[in-house]
Amino acid sequence: MWAKRLAAHVAGTLLILTACHKRAPEALPLVAALPAPPVVAFPLPRVGPLPDELVVIPPPAAPSPAAAALEQANRSFSAGAYDQAARAYENYLRLLPPGCSCDQELFRLGLSYVLRRSPNPDWQRTTVVFNQLVREYPGSSFTPQAKLILELRSKLNHLAADTALTTKQRDERIRQLNNELDRLKKIDSDRRKRP
Repeated sequence: MWAKRLAAHVAGTLLILTACHKRAPEALPLVAALPAPPVVAFPLPRVGPLPDELVVIPPPAAPSPAAAALEQANRSFSAGAYDQAARAYENYLRLLPPGCSCDQELFRLGLSYVLRRSPNPDWQRTTVVFNQLVREYPGSSFTPQAKLILELRSKLNHLAADTALTTKQRDERIRQLNNELDRLKKIDSDRRKRP
């Protein structure tokens, strides 16, 4: 507090001394002596003897194999390494104790099968995993997404089958028309040969 007063007093004095006045300078007031800052004594902290028994903190327990597999799977999935993620999720599900919830892991495993880098997505495995998710975890937040993916894949399969059928029908019709054209050409050729 005293430092603020001193600073304000010095600033005021400087302003007065440097001010430009047109009238005769007046006598400056004398600066009052500032009191010395108060002396504050802090008590020294008491240091007691150390307890007889020291507390020993044990090292952290090593993660279970299932937890390590899950951590690896999640890292691989987040990094976009879906082949590695699929293998790690499969390993995790094998190591998982019975009765543990694994709906998110099943969903990510199914996605890993579809998004993997190999030549073709493994829709057969994805369908098996997503059907297991829907059957075992009907109340999960991942179930509607899995159902939607299964439904869209089913529609895509039907469209592919319809397209294949349509292609077969078109090819059969072209073959029929070619046979008819060949027959007509033969008839025309035979007619020209007759005098």
